[in-house]
Amino acid sequence: MESAGGGTMETSVIVVTLDTGEVYIIVSLSSRLDTQVIHVDPTTGALRYNAKPGFDVFKSEKEALDYITNGSHWLRKSTTYAHAILGYAALGSFGMLLVATKLTASVPNLPGGGCVYTVTESQWIKISLQNPQPQGKGEVKNVNELTDLDIDGKHYFCDARDITRPFPSRMCLHEPDDEFVWNAWFSMPFKNIGLPQHCVTLLQGFAECRSFGTLGKLEGIVALIARRSRLHPGTRYLARGLNSCFSTGNEVECEQIVWVPRGAGQTVPFNTYVWRRGTIPIWWGAELKITAAEAEIYVSDRDPYKGSSEYYQRLSKRYDARNLDVAVGGSQNRKALVPIVCINLLRNGEGKSECILVQHFEESLNYIRSTGKLPYTRIHLINYDWHASIKLKGEQQTIEGLWKHLKAPTVSIGISEGDFLPSRERIKECRGEIICNDDFKGAFCLRSHQNGVIRFNCADSLDRTNAASYFGSLQVFVEQCRRLGISLDSDLAYGYQSMTNYGGYIAPLPPGWEKRSDAVTGKTFYIDHNTRTTTWMHPCPDKPWKRFDMAFEEFKRTTILPPVSQLADLFLLAGDIHATLYTGSKAMHSQILSIFNEDAGKYKQFSAAQNMKITLQRRYKNAVVDSSRQKQLEMFLGMRLFKHLPSVSFHPLNVVSRPSGFFLKPVANMFPSSNGGASLLSFKRKDLVWVCPQAADVIELFIYLGEPCHVCQLLLTISHGADDSTYPSTVDVRTGRSLDGLKLVLEGASIPQCVNGTNLLIPLPGLISPEDMAVTGAGARLHAQDTSTLPLLYDFEELEGELDFLTRVVALTFYPAVSGRSPITLGEIEVLGVSLPWRGVFTNEGPGATLPEHTRKIQNETNPFSSGLDTNPFSGASSNENVPPPVQPSASGNNLVDLLTGEVMLSEHVAQPVIGNTEDKGGDLLDFLDQAIVEYHGAETDHKFPSSHDGRSPDSSSQKYIDCLKSCAGPHMERKLDFMGAMKLEIERPPAEHFCC
Repeated sequence: MESAGGGTMETSVIVVTLDTGEVYIIVSLSSRLDTQVIHVDPTTGALRYNAKPGFDVFKSEKEALDYITNGSHWLRKSTTYAHAILGYAALGSFGMLLVATKLTASVPNLPGGGCVYTVTESQWIKISLQNPQPQGKGEVKNVNELTDLDIDGKHYFCDARDITRPFPSRMCLHEPDDEFVWNAWFSMPFKNIGLPQHCVTLLQGFAECRSFGTLGKLEGIVALIARRSRLHPGTRYLARGLNSCFSTGNEVECEQIVWVPRGAGQTVPFNTYVWRRGTIPIWWGAELKITAAEAEIYVSDRDPYKGSSEYYQRLSKRYDARNLDVAVGGSQNRKALVPIVCINLLRNGEGKSECILVQHFEESLNYIRSTGKLPYTRIHLINYDWHASIKLKGEQQTIEGLWKHLKAPTVSIGISEGDFLPSRERIKECRGEIICNDDFKGAFCLRSHQNGVIRFNCADSLDRTNAASYFGSLQVFVEQCRRLGISLDSDLAYGYQSMTNYGGYIAPLPPGWEKRSDAVTGKTFYIDHNTRTTTWMHPCPDKPWKRFDMAFEEFKRTTILPPVSQLADLFLLAGDIHATLYTGSKAMHSQILSIFNEDAGKYKQFSAAQNMKITLQRRYKNAVVDSSRQKQLEMFLGMRLFKHLPSVSFHPLNVVSRPSGFFLKPVANMFPSSNGGASLLSFKRKDLVWVCPQAADVIELFIYLGEPCHVCQLLLTISHGADDSTYPSTVDVRTGRSLDGLKLVLEGASIPQCVNGTNLLIPLPGLISPEDMAVTGAGARLHAQDTSTLPLLYDFEELEGELDFLTRVVALTFYPAVSGRSPITLGEIEVLGVSLPWRGVFTNEGPGATLPEHTRKIQNETNPFSSGLDTNPFSGASSNENVPPPVQPSASGNNLVDLLTGEVMLSEHVAQPVIGNTEDKGGDLLDFLDQAIVEYHGAETDHKFPSSHDGRSPDSSSQKYIDCLKSCAGPHMERKLDFMGAMKLEIERPPAEHFCC
């Protein structure tokens, strides 16, 4: 792909694990000139990215790597090099990162640019997390089984354009069709941090191409792209027929693209043909028997056709091109209907087990017609018993019979034709639909569109389906070549013929004829040297779709066969991929695809033995392995996690106390240290033992969080010397939006004596009203003398309290086990919380997009950042008398926004976002922050900032913050901040070390 600088570059991914256990993902995209660093939180596994230059955005990969490792490769515990990120998820005690370490350019250069890559080697990187959340043995086993998912060779992607829709897609790369995106759940962590393109859109199936030509000259390229639907994922006996998503098992959309390769700056003509394959769209299944007999097929006796109409509605909507040809002014009349033609290849003879499916298939279509839900869609069923026909008539006559059935629907549905125009200045020349977007330069001009679709099926949509779809697509392939001016006629093989500006075909000329261009008008004319005459008309325009009427032997005799063999090779490979994904073994009865080869006879003996071997493999894997493979697919897609991974949270917490969080007041230490306690918030010092002064009766810590959030949990790492009683025995927790607004949320929480390095997770309730405690009696329970030391950790009942997503300060008060006897020791301290989707709020994307609208609605009642004065509350002194009290939760039933999902909910007991006592007794309200930073300026932090970046001074982030403040509040702080302005200012606040001198 071309970079912004005009050259070409490949995406590079480096996963670095430091000796501290921290993991960093360094990504250099082919579409960007800079490098991003993504940090995996060592506690929760959440991805962290702030888009700050010199912190997680760098000029080069080397600069980023040197920053992480402080320029020393000795700090690296392991390094993994990859070409793409396929997904990531935090699964309990592990973070699972999937990367592609080897890619194959299976379709190197699509018309208009863009390469389709097949993942040939992938690697799971298992990241151990410091999360004490318990996981059962079964869940840990499921996480390990996930790594056995079959990825290599069966998944592909394109990082330049959308390929989840028929070519060329009208949508951009970042708007794929969810039906065909297999890593949608695994890519969510990257979308949540604002880096959606850093995880590719992964499709399952097959994508490859072949070049072909005659007389040793390259004339065309054919690509076969097969997209497997994820709406009914699963294995052979666990995913058949319809499901509640109105999709069928083993559903695949196939696309055959043919184009003429051209040089840079030249128009590229192309055409495409799309068809579907899948199991019968009714509710049915098959029960596998222990014996070698066939599986018993059954159809649901309760509403077996539920969802069938919706399935065909989805197909009709996707392949409806009735309006497109009319809109571009084509010569075709408006098509009245969207045809969906079902080619049913099941056994239909008396006594055959598949007869029941044939009968219900016909009845389901009659039922759909009776409902009237598809007035503009015509569904036509063609029953063609493939196995019976081969047994009675042989392979050649079976193929001829299929062609007779396919001729009318194929010609009626047609193909899509067009050109890629390298310059958009030529759009005015286009006589068709114009498609252009930011994914590529130039534009596509579509002169005609395929309207409707042909759908093939057998019982499993495997072997018979693959063979029949090949012979149907072969007829289309010959017609595609003819329309591009590429003749596959063996008796008229004069090489490649030129074409018009719009890609119209020109048939080969008879012997003795010559084509020339008029010197004045440039118009083409033809010379018959046999009669010495000229004509403007082509002497023998070729007949469209002529090979549908040929017998097999005539087709073989009159057709150039090497391109046919190239296409057969693609279908053989694709058939094996689909069969392996569905059954665990390769495709059977594939020898018929080699029927045009001269040595086709010897394939039959080999195939018989091969088919028996595959049959036994399938039976074993279906009976023994399918349940495990089904589980792997469901976990990868994020389905039924409540069963497979019950400890996984849908809304993972963030460690909001880490830098840029810091202590507002230095923490005393008996040993020389100048970092003011910053190490207590840093994962880099996990083995830290912080020794407080001798005989301290209480240790009080004030933590300023990295971003506003709702505080949920406190995670403590036990650290002590030889005496385990030196660690505190109880802790009080207060939270608030400012120092003056701290409120008690947890009192006297017991800390048991544990071995060094133990992680203790303490849940924190919301703000507790004294009145509520008096009514519920909770206060008595908190202060009960006979309270056990362990119920808080193992039998904790969370108290009800208010939600406050604007909490910024957390105060911890630790009490020793025996007062005054020995110094108190502390270890790492982590505060976990849930933040609002601030990035979505400001970019108007995702769950945060609806928050500003609901905020503006409630601002009519109260301005959460207004002090009641006409001046900005940040501008200087104010009086307590002028500060309104915190607004109590409204008891009304007004609709508010769900702060976790962004959806509308009924408000019952949600605190209004207000700021309480924020006066400073005469000084600037930012002074307390400056004082805290002065005390903190020598702190050891997780990240060392370089002296300059892009020619900027070290305090450029601080200046950016000040500029943002002035833009929101005015140069003299004369304007009040609204909710959005204040939150934007908070997000722009740089890490504390950026204020250093």
